[in-house]
Amino acid sequence: MVNLIIPPKYIAVYAYCIDDSLPGFEPDEWIEAGRIYQVKHYTEPLNTTEGFAVTILDAGGEEIHPSPSHWSFASHRFEIFSICLN
Repeated sequence: MVNLIIPPKYIAVYAYCIDDSLPGFEPDEWIEAGRIYQVKHYTEPLNTTEGFAVTILDAGGEEIHPSPSHWSFASHRFEIFSICLN
C-alpha cells in the first residue's frame, strides 16, 4: 500500500506533459504534450526505481482517467512543479 499525497491548500501542484505517447491499451481519455495540468493528488513511489502515480485535472476541474481501471498517469510523463500560494 502507498500513501496518497494531497497538496495542502497553500500549495498548487502542476504537471507539464512531456510524453503523450499512447500506452499498450486504448485509453478513454488522454493527455497532450506541451499542456500544463493541475495535479489533484499523487502517491509515494513504490520503490526507488519507480516514479509515482499522478491524478490530474482538465481545464474544467474534472479528473482525467485513461480508463475505468487506470485513474492516474505515470510521473515520468510530466515535469512536476509547485507554487506556494499566499
